Amino acid sequence: MYKPKIDTIAAVSTAQGRAAISIIRVSGPNTFAILGKIFVRGGKKTFPLPYSAFFGKIVDPIAQQVIDEVIVTTYLSPNSYTGEDIAEIGAHGNPVVVSRIMQLLITNGARAAEAGEFTKRAFLNGKMDLLEVEAISQLLAANTTTQATMALNQLDGLPSKFVAEIREKILKHLVQLEASLNFPEDAIESIDEYQVGRELRKILNELYIFLDNAKNGSLVSEGLKVALLGKPNSGKSSLMNCILGRDRAIVTDIPGTTRDTLEESILIASIPVKIIDTAGMRKPGDKVEAIGIERTLKAVEDAYAVIGVFDGSVIETEEDKLIIDNLKNLNKNVLLICNKTDLPQKISRKLFEGFKTVNLSCKEGTGLVEVFAALTDIFKSDGMANFDEMVLLGAQQAAALDKAVSALERAVEGIGKNYQDMLAIDMEETVRELGRVNGETVDMNTLDLIFERFCIGK
Repeated sequence: MYKPKIDTIAAVSTAQGRAAISIIRVSGPNTFAILGKIFVRGGKKTFPLPYSAFFGKIVDPIAQQVIDEVIVTTYLSPNSYTGEDIAEIGAHGNPVVVSRIMQLLITNGARAAEAGEFTKRAFLNGKMDLLEVEAISQLLAANTTTQATMALNQLDGLPSKFVAEIREKILKHLVQLEASLNFPEDAIESIDEYQVGRELRKILNELYIFLDNAKNGSLVSEGLKVALLGKPNSGKSSLMNCILGRDRAIVTDIPGTTRDTLEESILIASIPVKIIDTAGMRKPGDKVEAIGIERTLKAVEDAYAVIGVFDGSVIETEEDKLIIDNLKNLNKNVLLICNKTDLPQKISRKLFEGFKTVNLSCKEGTGLVEVFAALTDIFKSDGMANFDEMVLLGAQQAAALDKAVSALERAVEGIGKNYQDMLAIDMEETVRELGRVNGETVDMNTLDLIFERFCIGK
């Protein structure tokens, strides 16, 4: 495993600006030597001690000027976040004071940390694997309690343990297979290819479940996109306002008021959801409306689920029928809303056959509970409420997992065809790609891409 530079880094770990307290983190082999030059502690307590806090003053050793009164918390290697000696300086949250402390640290031997460098060192020093790194990234980016809980669940290490165990099982079979291929003249017991095939199929099924959990985790961490689709003036914007519980979209009696997509976030059954209002579907009247309809189609394509909105107070039109035909061809969850049920109904109910349909009056609010219930049923039927089982992966990890599954599929398909050389190649690729999921075989370029998403100081 590549080891980080043997130097000492420093960064402000709290948000920029004025606050009661700011934290400056220092990590590396010279942490306490550097602190010894600028930190004058009070009392006679031995410095440093593991997991201990020390009150004192930061002093400019050249000007002999007190910069701030601080509390320094110390963590000794290897029992720290990075695996190195760490000190966290709790200073008063004035940017001028914090900047002067950072200048003193750098002048006396520290280097300004790069984005995510503390966590990168933790990974390189074996304190966590890439799955746990991704969990920290997701925890920092979480906008909801659900997203934070998912990240904390992953920090418990179960996904890490799963990938490590699966990789080890495949590696064990690979070693035996390569031994039989490379040393056939030795007295090595021949490989029972069919037994290996049975075990690989079992592993593949486990990876399918893991892959599904990763896909669900990605959807929920980003927020399930639910697009509203309907002709102009069917009540899409009213429905969006109704779901949000506030006026977000402009609502008028003029068809075509919404000419662009409008996105807002909400929690439904604790599941993060992004509701997307769209331009009404019809033959565009001008270039601007045409662009809006193009964006509508793109929103529907990217959505996890689509709500078809229909005006129940008017006879169905060709536009309504075309929308229904489009919804039938979608390979995704669809819910229909028959809107404006406070008015006399004229639309034919045959139009809705084959779809889950909810009657709604946005004006009176009747049917809204049923809309939420129907959406919740859709989410739960797809496992979107199984937060404890979800896996959070970065883009590089997700791509590696896909490659690992594909390689193992090829290996399983080749069982019994006397292609043991190819079988070994596919198994080797599976092991390598799984190593990129948990960081066992990751390259430094990939690491740089992963950690550049972190903030400085983490």
